Amino acid sequence: MNRLTDKLPLTHWLTHGVLLAISGGADSTALLHFLAQHEFPPTPSPNSQPQIRGLAAAHINHCLRGNESDADAEFVRQLVGDCGLRYFERRIAPEDWNRSEHGSLEAAARQLRYDFLTQTAEHLGFRYVATAHTADDQTETVLHRLIRGTGLSGIAGMSRFRQLSPAVTLIRPLLEIRRCDILAYLEQLGKPFRTDSTNLENHFTRNRIRNRLLPILREEFNPKIDEAVVRLSQLATDNEEVLDELFGEMLDEVVLSCTSDEIIIDSLKLRSRRLATLREFFIRLWRRNGWSLRDLGFEQWVLFVEFFCSGVGCYEMRGSVVAEHHGQHLILRRVAANSEARS
Repeated sequence: MNRLTDKLPLTHWLTHGVLLAISGGADSTALLHFLAQHEFPPTPSPNSQPQIRGLAAAHINHCLRGNESDADAEFVRQLVGDCGLRYFERRIAPEDWNRSEHGSLEAAARQLRYDFLTQTAEHLGFRYVATAHTADDQTETVLHRLIRGTGLSGIAGMSRFRQLSPAVTLIRPLLEIRRCDILAYLEQLGKPFRTDSTNLENHFTRNRIRNRLLPILREEFNPKIDEAVVRLSQLATDNEEVLDELFGEMLDEVVLSCTSDEIIIDSLKLRSRRLATLREFFIRLWRRNGWSLRDLGFEQWVLFVEFFCSGVGCYEMRGSVVAEHHGQHLILRRVAANSEARS
């Protein structure tokens, strides 16, 4: 953990404010202690305004494990208080969740967490939200996506930085740190942490990957499988950054107008492109406009590209986006899920 001091721009982050998402588990508890070591009081600037925004912590109680969830919240509350940091907490009852909007309980929980963290950071005037995802989490994420079926962007795994809003950036300081090193760090400090009992239950795919698949891969195939997967993820990330730059230029050239609900494209400038290029172009167009990619797999994109190349007709894409050819233009409209348009 201590080697992160030289690798991470801690002063820059803390100067602009860091809101740490803390569950009470080993990873986030270790990150709290690590960042708190580098926390410092506000320093007055020449105009008497504080230069240093510092560190605060936030906890989301999803109330999924009854008394255990409440005990986690109490542990975090006490821990953050002992560190002398500002603390924010949100309690969310499962019956308050709208799963239909997010596709699953896990997706709904994730969206609620990031909404709360982003809003709290904006309220504080903080630029950063920090989560304690580790190299082990990255390995599990990449394997999970491979099992479900993914493309190169999925192999890239979690990014070190992600924009949550125009004013707030997500950072993952521990993404290169193994969980065994986290546990050793906490043992060295003599600091306790909470253990989520559901991590041992194997009805979730990610838990089965962690508890069953990875031990077999480490023991019978490659003891350094974690390093191999993370390295593959980094290579895919580098590749995606290059592609994003290239496709960004293409998007700027081809997209004639763009709002949150409608995009108009100059089709003629795309017709000569390879099918694989068209597929990646539209995936990145969806992503850049914030449209859902959740239910769109390889087959759906192949069918969409075939429709685009036909140059005629109307097509409804999963995720409630309707595409229609108008002369040399393609118009994409986000519509209600019960639209009558059909492919």
